[in-house]
Amino acid sequence: MTDTTTTPTHSQLIAARSLRKSPLNARRTVVSMGMDELKASILAHGLMQNLVVTDAGDGSYRVIAGGRRLAAIHALQAEGKLPGDFAVPCQIVTEEHALEMSLAENTVRLAMHPADQFEAFAGLIDQGESASDVAARFGVDERLVVKRMKLARVAPELVAEYRKDGMTLECLMAYTVTDDHRRQLEVFKSLPEWQREEPYNIRAALTEKMVKADDKLARFVTLNEYRAAGGSIRADLFCEDVYLESPALLNRLAQEKLDAIRSELQADGWGWVEINPDRNYEAIHRCGRIQPKPTGVPTELLERKASLERELEELDEALDDTESDALLDKQDSLQEQLDSVQAKLAGFEGFDARQKALAGCFVSLATDGTPAVDKGLIKPEHRKLLERLLSPGGGLDHPPTAKPKSAMPESLRRDLAAQRLAIAQVEIAKHPAIALDLLAFHAASSLLGKRQRTDGPAVTFLPPKPGIALRPSTVTARLESIGKKLPAAWLKPKSDAERFEAFRRLPQQARLDLLAYAVALTLQPKLGPAYAAEATAYDASLSLTGADVAEHWRPTADNFLNRRRRDELLAIGREVLGDQWARSSTDKKKSVLVTQLDRAFSNPDKAGVDREHIAKLKAWLPAGMGFGAVATSKAARPGKPRNAA
Repeated sequence: MTDTTTTPTHSQLIAARSLRKSPLNARRTVVSMGMDELKASILAHGLMQNLVVTDAGDGSYRVIAGGRRLAAIHALQAEGKLPGDFAVPCQIVTEEHALEMSLAENTVRLAMHPADQFEAFAGLIDQGESASDVAARFGVDERLVVKRMKLARVAPELVAEYRKDGMTLECLMAYTVTDDHRRQLEVFKSLPEWQREEPYNIRAALTEKMVKADDKLARFVTLNEYRAAGGSIRADLFCEDVYLESPALLNRLAQEKLDAIRSELQADGWGWVEINPDRNYEAIHRCGRIQPKPTGVPTELLERKASLERELEELDEALDDTESDALLDKQDSLQEQLDSVQAKLAGFEGFDARQKALAGCFVSLATDGTPAVDKGLIKPEHRKLLERLLSPGGGLDHPPTAKPKSAMPESLRRDLAAQRLAIAQVEIAKHPAIALDLLAFHAASSLLGKRQRTDGPAVTFLPPKPGIALRPSTVTARLESIGKKLPAAWLKPKSDAERFEAFRRLPQQARLDLLAYAVALTLQPKLGPAYAAEATAYDASLSLTGADVAEHWRPTADNFLNRRRRDELLAIGREVLGDQWARSSTDKKKSVLVTQLDRAFSNPDKAGVDREHIAKLKAWLPAGMGFGAVATSKAARPGKPRNAA
């Protein structure tokens, strides 16, 4: 039969100097964490729970429950904060029940729920206590008290959600970035369930109308200027972030400073100045450039520039063979060094005044808020005018400037062109009428003495250029599927004449399908033109297919993202994920940006914050990858059909 009688005990005050920890104490592991808080609480509130002891029989007692409390009391006596004769309330039990009592005392005890704790702290503050007083009485840092008070000020509905394990403490902390209960609840209800589990998503939603202090626009303006203009700032106690609550004021101050830069450039003689805090790589790439003349450049600076360019070329070749984070990081480092050298060289260069009147500048901001100015840009519509100025009779003796070199590594351009080729082959094979027009156009151009373009079908039906290797994909599988459906019996006769007769007996649609497939196989890899004036018949024919390349190809870590620079990844992310993502990702490593963008492009419905960004994620393509419409030099007249390619 189980003994249900209670353990015989009695209580009395015992001098602390007579107490020692018992070997029968079930808690053997010494825990020093929280000792300062315990000592402060004993001094402020006394010992609120008695010790459990056994009588050693020699005038001393052994503590079986309350070892940490005893250690705190002895420490306070050693520090002179408690008298030497300090007496402690103790419950005395027999040794036969000692282990059971110790185990029960340490097992059934349950710590207070954190929500109860920070609401209790807030209650003390409401009663008139200061945060420093509460911190001293409980032996904790004053900042901790302030944080717990902040948590107690979160909307009661969200605290209740936390109490029933509906959210983590980290998520509750994220809501403290604003004191507006209505806004807190609005965000909680609007976020999808999977986003509610990430503090980052909560903070992003709450601060979407704020600007982080480390944002490049804030760095450009500076916090001192922003405060001096009356701007308010909010600090996130839990992630150490600082937010500017008046984005309209920040934008006005930034615009004033940028306008001052614009005025300086215009006064310097530039024909036009465009300003955008985000560097528009595609817009800059579409422009030509005039080159400044160096004067008085130090030899060592030129040698350093040449050395860095050689290293970058060697590194590009190494990356063609193998890619690694170390090589990519080294590439970023070398590029940064080269940018620094080129910035110094710019101080020794000057532009021709007549060219400057036609050219312009693009002003943007670097991630650290430093203004970046791209000078000497020639818009596509001004290129012919510049060529006339640079011609022998145009009054200038400088040779025409070369087309700007693409920032995209050549190896990546080749791979993208090869992947685009596979899509182009499928689409041309699906459109016999377009293939017939394209073939006839090239044949007629060749026979009538016009130079044949090398990007379209080879009239002699030579195979594609060697060296282009495509990995098996759904696109190549589609082309193979089209080929398998074509008639093949006409190829069986032995003589060429017999095969020709068999071919002629095929239905016209079958012959057109064979023609389209054959033309598709002769296409050459290339990306779309940077300028409308450079579009070829091949480009026009691809645009006529109406195909959406994004349905066939999406950027991944392997095929694109790993091969772009960190600043380019930030620019892509800003475009498809928004400014808030870009601001929060400014200091992230390239590998983290690649992972996040790869995940976003692979699952846009989950990654996009709204319909607009979901659509951008689904449609985004690198420049030249799509089959966009090709502009003609003369618009078609209303009511008349446009001429085909």
